Amino acid sequence: MLQQGALSGLKVVELSDQVAGSFCARLMGDAGADVVKVEPLDGDRYRRSGPFPGGYPDPEWSGMFLYLNSNKRGVSLDIEAQGGWAVFQDLVAAADFLVVGENSSKIERLGLRRERLAETNQGLIVTSITPFGLTGPNSSYLGDDLIAISAGGMAYATPGIPDMVGDPDLEPPLRSNTDMAGYLAGVQGAVASVAALLSRKIQGVGCEIDLSIQETVAAVMPFELAHASYHEAKARRPEIFGVMPNAYLPCKDGYVVVMAVMEAHWRNLMDLADNPDWAQLEVFSSGVERARNWDALEPLLLEWTMAHTGAEIAQLAQDRGIPCFPAYTVGQMVDSPHVIERGFMRDMEGPGGEKFNLPGYPVRMERTPWQLFRSAPKLSEHTSKVLEEWLGYSAEQLEQTGV
Repeated sequence: MLQQGALSGLKVVELSDQVAGSFCARLMGDAGADVVKVEPLDGDRYRRSGPFPGGYPDPEWSGMFLYLNSNKRGVSLDIEAQGGWAVFQDLVAAADFLVVGENSSKIERLGLRRERLAETNQGLIVTSITPFGLTGPNSSYLGDDLIAISAGGMAYATPGIPDMVGDPDLEPPLRSNTDMAGYLAGVQGAVASVAALLSRKIQGVGCEIDLSIQETVAAVMPFELAHASYHEAKARRPEIFGVMPNAYLPCKDGYVVVMAVMEAHWRNLMDLADNPDWAQLEVFSSGVERARNWDALEPLLLEWTMAHTGAEIAQLAQDRGIPCFPAYTVGQMVDSPHVIERGFMRDMEGPGGEKFNLPGYPVRMERTPWQLFRSAPKLSEHTSKVLEEWLGYSAEQLEQTGV
């Protein structure tokens, strides 16, 4: 039986064509808010991006769309037409939140700033998530996840494989295989929105949240930014991480992450490796020295890691109090006993009631646990219902709006 969520009773309108805005609104829906996603008449772009079962495109079966939009209802409007804009304004006037995931030029052109929208709703909280923010020289620039990762400095701050180019200063920027920047910004947007809700309770009025995806990326790199402030900002050498080992190391069946940065961790790691003579060398006497001489240390460590599987190394290390874990593939993560026991992967329903697995909510709330309130909407599925419930539209009004 479904229970109320932490945000039950609150209304959210989402207008987004990117991951960040959609994920922000999804997190609010996961917490029980009534989220209404406003799509263009031909549907959200992620309906067409897949992945699709069997590789056959179907706008109702895009795995990306289904994940980003569960626990939402769907409304289709042409907000650039007079009638569609009027309906959209009515929805916003009835909402607690408007989550906008667009570029700032479109936000300005459509009049989606809170200053205008609050004329009919002083309590409205507008969370605008854009590639570069609502102000500044680059505010009108378009951007996606790769651009945000690059503009935020993360692509060049991510250690690569210097051996591929022979010189770490010449390494190309690396890219994430996920929409990392978008998901980070979505989380920040949800947190900021709830903080604004608390502020509204005290102040009595809503506010506008200006969230830059570029700045969201930069905000999770305090070490690299401090390093650049204190020293010349260099390319991705291991010493930028301060102390070593804190790295992926090849092992018998893939890679393992070893984080022996504290001296106690290092001593215990050397005990596991049978205390080789080289461990006493001055060049490996501290974490900083080990970072400076990582090119010499890494092959020595590999003599030990290559003799064991990642799981074996992780168990040995964890038993000695050393942070360590195998580098999982997605499949290994999904099938791991730990993830299965915690129930992170959830059965969700497709448009025809078919079951499939997607990640659930990573937060466990004691009194208001995560629930699948509803599956991702079919195109236009809830348009009439939402306009009736939220706005009290009659059958005649629905006919007049053409929805």
